[in-house]
Amino acid sequence: MKKWIYSLIAASALSAWASVPAMAADEPAWLPATAATRLQGASAIVEGASGANVKSTLYVFMDPNCIFCHLVWKALQPYEAAGLQVHWIPMGFLKPDSAGKAAALLQSKNSAALLKELETHYSEKDESGGIAPLAQIPPTAQTQIERNMQLFQDLGFEGTPTIIYQGSGGRWADLDGLPKLGMLPGILNLPEQRITDPELQKYR
Repeated sequence: MKKWIYSLIAASALSAWASVPAMAADEPAWLPATAATRLQGASAIVEGASGANVKSTLYVFMDPNCIFCHLVWKALQPYEAAGLQVHWIPMGFLKPDSAGKAAALLQSKNSAALLKELETHYSEKDESGGIAPLAQIPPTAQTQIERNMQLFQDLGFEGTPTIIYQGSGGRWADLDGLPKLGMLPGILNLPEQRITDPELQKYR
């Protein structure tokens, strides 16, 4: 994809992101049946339960510098211990170094560990993910990021984080923004987990 096309996608996504509320809407938007196959093929960082321990699967479009993506990551940690597997689909549009950080995640030999570093060292003051961006983005990573952004747009999403989960009747649904903590058991189809992080208490 040519650089000017990538810039157009990034500008469009950033414009849409600015209008997204911090809290997710209470009602999901249902996705076409083909969405699941496309999401499974997206370049992602897989975190949480694995193998026979997976009880629930979630897909999340994120930007490494997105503060609400950071809060979602924190909220999901107890659920990962209870059987949740999360596929974090990185894009890079919020800040000049977002794409470099997304590329670092995708190119890492241990992407889940690097994602944990990004989130545990996240600067809430600066709204900046806590890893160094790649100075030069390899062509492979550039293609992965562009395809993730194109999928994001193709599915009609409007901002990060966008959370995609399997709802009633096996249908896939999406929510924009940070869900209320009380919504998580229903979204994830898992027992409610204790969340003690003081920063998340206002989102109950």
